[in-house]
Amino acid sequence: MERVSKAILKAMTMNSELPKLGSSLLVPNVQELAKNPLKEVPPRYVRTDEDSPIISRTNPLPQVPVINMQKLSSKEELEQLHYACKEWGFFQ
Repeated sequence: MERVSKAILKAMTMNSELPKLGSSLLVPNVQELAKNPLKEVPPRYVRTDEDSPIISRTNPLPQVPVINMQKLSSKEELEQLHYACKEWGFFQ
C-alpha cells in the first residue's frame, strides 16, 4: 500500500494542472509544547485587546442550565432538562 501511495503522490506532484494552494504552517502540538516548558506564550497564541469580545452589562450572558438529578420526578425539573438538552446540548 505504501508503494501505491508514493506512486500516487509522485503523479500528483508532477501534474502541473493541480492548483497551487496555500502552504500550511508547521505548528507544534500540545505534547511538543509541553516537552519544553515555555517562559511566555508563543505570539501566535496571544490575542490582543482589540480581539477581545465586547461584553455588555445590559445584556448578560446566558447561564448554563443546572439540572438537579434528584428532582427529575418533578415536572419543572424535567422541563429544565428538556430545555438544556434542546438549546444547549448539555447541562451541569
